[in-house]
Amino acid sequence: MYKMKYHKLGKTGMMVSELGFGASSLGGVFHSLKENDGIDAVFAAVDAGINFIDVSPYYGYYKAETVLGKALKDIPRDKYYLSTKV
Repeated sequence: MYKMKYHKLGKTGMMVSELGFGASSLGGVFHSLKENDGIDAVFAAVDAGINFIDVSPYYGYYKAETVLGKALKDIPRDKYYLSTKV
């Protein structure tokens, strides 16, 4: 099984996972998605050690952010870093 690796992000002191979770699929950008499946995917990613999550308001016109927020409310805040673009 893959053991997640982490790297220091510049001079921030943050240790981010080598793999990130791109949340565009949560917004139905590529295909439709059941909200609960998206939430389960976020839980699985964090459980696998992924702590870098990328999202944008452009992914499904805020849908990705909304679904991601529903998942993250049940995940301790120190378990992830959130990246976005505007």
